[in-house]
Amino acid sequence: MAELDTHNLLDSQFAWIEPGGMRDTGGRTTPRDKRHFPLHDANSVRLSLSQAQNSPFGRQAMPALITAARRFGVNITAVQRAFGGMEPDQGSFPERRFVRFPPELRTEDKGGAQHIWGYAACFDKLSRKLGGFVEQVNRNAFDESKQSGWPDVVCRYNHKDDALLGTTYARTLTLGIDETGLAYDVLPPDSRRDVLEYVQRGDIRHSSFAFRVFPGGDEWGVSDQFGYPMRTLHAVQLVDVAPVLDPAYPDATAAARAIDGAVKSLASWAQAEPDEVRERLVENRAMEFFKRTDNVGPRQEKKAKERKKTLTGALAMLDLLDNQQDPYAETE
Repeated sequence: MAELDTHNLLDSQFAWIEPGGMRDTGGRTTPRDKRHFPLHDANSVRLSLSQAQNSPFGRQAMPALITAARRFGVNITAVQRAFGGMEPDQGSFPERRFVRFPPELRTEDKGGAQHIWGYAACFDKLSRKLGGFVEQVNRNAFDESKQSGWPDVVCRYNHKDDALLGTTYARTLTLGIDETGLAYDVLPPDSRRDVLEYVQRGDIRHSSFAFRVFPGGDEWGVSDQFGYPMRTLHAVQLVDVAPVLDPAYPDATAAARAIDGAVKSLASWAQAEPDEVRERLVENRAMEFFKRTDNVGPRQEKKAKERKKTLTGALAMLDLLDNQQDPYAETE
């Protein structure tokens, strides 16, 4: 039965098809053995991933296999990503994003040591405008970093190198994923008790995370809510997390670097030059890259109301905070 199912799969349900075949009346390549690595469900993706490294076509098939694995929630190892050339560019500047969710102080059960706990990112929540586009973090976005053991992730106050609070390597920083988002828990050194005091007094109202996107780890579309270019993060390499006092970038150069990855990604998607993409983003003209039907109306309003009804707990708190006036929000 399994062989019959594979035989009748569409070409689009395979990761790699050898050139030189012909299409039958059903649109399927013949001979059938030119089609490699089925990816029609989670089990087929797992099997294909396990076989790819021993196949002469495995490297060509890896981008499609990894994309399918993310779609079906199949674990991807660092070895598999490296084999397919799907590691992020370590020479690129990490992107940074902020969330308005005040961190809090907690106390260890033993010893009474105070530590800082908060959310560095929240899932499925549309950001404010980020210089010409909006963004959301898919709830599977950090899975690959988690599966790798959160390697070399650090926590720094305001992202400053000289304000180190903890590291995953030393186990002074722990990270976790729940329904709300990416949570961090850091035990600062005695020399950074000033940051503990800032959190205790409520001076620090934001957290942030820095990341690089794995190749093929993001997706572009249009936001129903704003009719604006929307980027969804599906798979990112986490670089650091941070409680931050001021979510504004210190200068124009830092602001440009913060969205440089998004600019390159949209340029690749739109088959345009990065300079052209950046120019259109600055001028709020990035929608020129998208072709869509304007369907904003009661249906979208109903969807927004239904979403609000589902917000509970930490997400409800975040939604309340975001409805308050924010001096750092981009204005049109």
